[in-house]
Amino acid sequence: MNRRTALRFCVSGLAFLIAGCGPSIPDEIQPAVDHYHLSSVAASDLTRMDTSRALSQLARESCNSDAMGALSAQLQRAGYRREAANALTQFVDQCGRADGFLDAAAQDLIAVRDYRAATAVADRLVQTNSVNPQFYFTRGRAREGAQDYEKALADYMQAIALLPDLLNANGDLFMRAADMQAKAGHYCEAVSVIRMWTTAEPSHANYPQVNQQIAAYAAHQSCQSSYAAGNDTFARKAGTTILVKALVNGVSGTFIVDTGATYVLLTRNFAHRAQVPLDTARQIQMTTVNGQRQALLTSASSIKVGRAEAERVELTVDGPAASSLGNGVDGLLGQSFLSRFQTQFTPTQWSIRPAGSKG
Repeated sequence: MNRRTALRFCVSGLAFLIAGCGPSIPDEIQPAVDHYHLSSVAASDLTRMDTSRALSQLARESCNSDAMGALSAQLQRAGYRREAANALTQFVDQCGRADGFLDAAAQDLIAVRDYRAATAVADRLVQTNSVNPQFYFTRGRAREGAQDYEKALADYMQAIALLPDLLNANGDLFMRAADMQAKAGHYCEAVSVIRMWTTAEPSHANYPQVNQQIAAYAAHQSCQSSYAAGNDTFARKAGTTILVKALVNGVSGTFIVDTGATYVLLTRNFAHRAQVPLDTARQIQMTTVNGQRQALLTSASSIKVGRAEAERVELTVDGPAASSLGNGVDGLLGQSFLSRFQTQFTPTQWSIRPAGSKG
């Protein structure tokens, strides 16, 4: 044996000894390792105390939710996001519905950029719980990653419509929705989406990134001043619902000023009178003070209140079976219009002027 061959033999033997001294899979966790197809995970990671404990529990009780939660968390920390997603999905398939696990699985798949698989998992979430805004947000992120921007925007807007309130909403949802609007060439609408969020909580308007993004969208050539123009002041009675006459596509109606409503809302009858396009509208579910309601998401060419006017305003149209808003009331004047302006309310009057203008 020459010197080089002997050296190679020694190195190979050393590697064998090192491998032989590494951790092996204990018998008590092997069934769970096999069941969840975790052979690709290093034995040193599987035998860590918290991971091993969770696997041991799952080997004894295959539908132990706490153990699966702990196992997936450990796999995620160790960087095995796909393995965590697969284990979570398999657990749900075997043990029954667990929306939190499926949402975590979708997040893991997004992290490894398997957007097609993430969308499929998010589809399951939406099918099992169609009124949870988080699930639409998750699916929107998966679709955005897949560059399916139109469907991503649809999911983001649906998520916004289902929010119980805008005050504590996730700003990332609004920023992503705005980005999708911009990618579609709707720069004014992108501004409007962000301002829905900042109007609900004015401190959000202090974030430099938010202001920079609004300015960038508003400066785009396609975003004209007619996005929001004019100002006016209206009398009101303290402690009562504020009613106002508004023109939607030039048709007059009576509206309740509702700062808590995400979108302008029209009754079905008024929408027909105002010739709001319904054939291209998208079905949407909404969260209101009276619970969930079905609606159509569309837009008006213009909405005018006094001397204040905005163009291309997104709005919703009530379903045919919706309860009445009140005698003679044609809709709600919500944030998809109001957030384009600065509004101020006193006991005797309220005023409106374009956002960013001097009072």
